[in-house]
Amino acid sequence: MFKIILINVIYIFLSFSATANNTNKTIIKIIDKVSGKSSIHEIYKDKILYFKNISISSKHCLIDKEDNKNYATFILLKEINKDKYIFKGWLLSRNISISQVSHPVYTLKLLKCL
Repeated sequence: MFKIILINVIYIFLSFSATANNTNKTIIKIIDKVSGKSSIHEIYKDKILYFKNISISSKHCLIDKEDNKNYATFILLKEINKDKYIFKGWLLSRNISISQVSHPVYTLKLLKCL
């Protein structure tokens, strides 16, 4: 079962990247699960966003040519105090359950690529 899901995810990424434009700016929403507050931030390509005790950087941000409201970004999420990566991978604007970041305090949501 896991192999089938993995093959489908790989297929989605390959088909998405074949019809996508790479951009320089990622817009994400950070939701604090404890307080319920959210904030919107811009991350420029290969720059680091420092937010409380985490740092977030975006390496690629892709826009689907066929569906302009479908985005994907490759992010690196790191805890500053521990100097340890929490998440390295693709974050999708749709199909959130496939690419959700698992952090005990924060939830990240991709809003847009510019």
